[in-house]
This record gives sequence, structure tokens and C-alpha cells, in this order.
Amino acid sequence: MLTHEETNRYQKQLAIPEWDEAKQVRLKNAHVLVIGAGGLGVAAIPYLAAAGVGQLTIVDHDDVELSNLGRQTIYRTDQVGQSKALLAKAFVESLNPHVSVEAIAAKFSLANHTLVNDVDLVIDCTDNFETRYLINDSCVKFGKAFVYAAIHTWEGQLAVCNAFGTGPTYRCLFPEEPSAGEIPNCDEAGVLGFLPGMLGLMQAKEAIFYLSGMDSPAQNHLLRWDVRSMRMQMFRMERSANAVEQIFPTKVAEVIEISTSEAASRLQTGDIQFILDVREPFEWDLASLPSSIQMPMNSLQIDLIPREAKGVVLCHHGMRSMYVLKHLQAQGFSNLLNVAGGIDAWAREVDKSIPRY
Repeated sequence: MLTHEETNRYQKQLAIPEWDEAKQVRLKNAHVLVIGAGGLGVAAIPYLAAAGVGQLTIVDHDDVELSNLGRQTIYRTDQVGQSKALLAKAFVESLNPHVSVEAIAAKFSLANHTLVNDVDLVIDCTDNFETRYLINDSCVKFGKAFVYAAIHTWEGQLAVCNAFGTGPTYRCLFPEEPSAGEIPNCDEAGVLGFLPGMLGLMQAKEAIFYLSGMDSPAQNHLLRWDVRSMRMQMFRMERSANAVEQIFPTKVAEVIEISTSEAASRLQTGDIQFILDVREPFEWDLASLPSSIQMPMNSLQIDLIPREAKGVVLCHHGMRSMYVLKHLQAQGFSNLLNVAGGIDAWAREVDKSIPRY
């Protein structure tokens, strides 16, 4: 049952003919796990809380950075450096005291993936494939649905995967996990803040429909939305017969990446002899490492890249450099490693005098 205060708070949605107190009570009794409190999460979380989802668990290991504020609108300038998960919890508590919210300032991983078993629905607000496939596999394992969304430059994707524990999964749609850095995230490809905002709102809508028992095309279709044309396409998804057998595949370890601390140490000893910096010229002007070979990824001069000496490839966050590394490996280079986290990680972990941007 709803209290008098809750009935008053939710009176506008209760006035909708297709919505009633029974649906509102289903939301009140629901527990949702939101993984990621970045661009998607900060759009989904407020509307889940405002609609009356009774319990939220928010998982995110990141702190707020200045560059987040163009799209992550529940955070403020004076909160830069603070935990996103804890700030999102405080935001929800100030928005709706009827919502019980837990913040977990940690990365979603195999160590805590059983969190999925304790909730009614998972919302994937992450921006990397490793975590997304782990979310999928955990949801399939425990028979839970998750609301998937992703963005890339001017378009977004949306689907409810493993709906009711029997619907098509993310691996049914995308069976093979891309290699690290194969597809750039918004740090590398760029994004205007309204796009993750709109996709996050759509995730909240799908969650509310799912939890209240309402049907949606997203429960068995992949929705692709192009912000430039304002057109949405729907692609039918089918569950693979071996959907359960596909989860948690054995991965073959491939050493093609190196941490910033190890790269710096091996540069000092001479074991690594050069850095190939594939960022754009304006980025070099903002921050650079001494003695780097500076060569934008879109205008590589392969003949000028050493083939015999050991080197590392560097960009801003490690995505573009991984793409370049894969390209150079296809050209016969076997002497290169990617710098994980790029120059931004170098500035945080090795040399704090390097400007971050």
C-alpha cells in the first residue's frame, strides 16, 4: 500500500489511465541495481527515484572529474574529486526520502557480481565492453533482466536484455567481445552531453515499464536512435539456443598492454626505447612526454616508426593507441605495447606535473 504522502507525491502519474496504485506499489517494492553513475547513470537515477522505485543500489568506482560536468549534471564543480556513487546516493536521498539507496564505490567485477542475484532489475550504465559482458553473463546466470544502452558520437542503442530471464541476451546480439580499445568510448570519440542524457532517460523508462509489468518493443528488439535524423530503427532480437552456455567464456590472455608505472620504469632502464604519441597536435600542446614521436593516428607515417626497437603507443586514455597498435600489428609490427590509461593515467600515476585535460 501507498502512504498518504506517497499518494500525494505520485499523484500525477497515478492520474494516467494506464497507471494505477498496483503498478506504483510494484515500483515501491522493486530493487534496481544501477551499474555506472556517469553520463547514462545520472540521467536514469533521478527518474527512477522520482518515479518511486523503492530501493536503488548504485555501483561506480570513479570520482568526479571536471570533464564529466558537460554531461553528468547531478554533480557540481565543487564536487570534483569526490566519489560518484556517494554523490549519487546523496542526490537521491535529497530528491525522494521514500527511496532506500546504497552506494558501492567499487568497480563491478567478478568479486561482487553476485549483487545481481539480490535485485529485480539491472541497469547497465557503463561505457566499456568488459563490464557490459560481465553484466550480461551475471544476469543470465541469475535469471535477471538488464537494460542496456550505449552511445557513439551521434547515435545510441537501447535494449532490455534477458527479459524475464528468457529473452534474448546481449551475447545473442553481439556474441564476440571486442578487444580492449577496439571501439572507442566517449572519451576518445567525443560526445555532446544530451545524448547520454536522453539514452539514460530511455533506460529509466524501460525500467519503469519492466518493473510495472508493461510491455515494450525494447524487450525483444535492439533500438538504434540517430540524433541527427531523429529516426529510430528497431531490429528483432532472438535468444540463442545456447545462450546459457555462452556466458563466462574462457579468455586467452594476450599481453599487448602495459601500465604507466611499468612503462616509465622500462623507459628509464632503456628496455623501452621510444613512445609513439598518436594524439592530435592541439593535445600535444596541452601535455606531452619528452622525446615522444608525435604522429596523429589519422596520418601515420609507418616508415618513420622503428620496427626493431621496443616502443609503446600513447594517446589520451588508451583507446586510440590500442586501435593504432592493432593496425600496426597487422602491418607486421611486433615490438609495441599500448599504454593503459594513456597520458591521463601517466599524469595521475607517474608524473603529477603533467597537465590533465
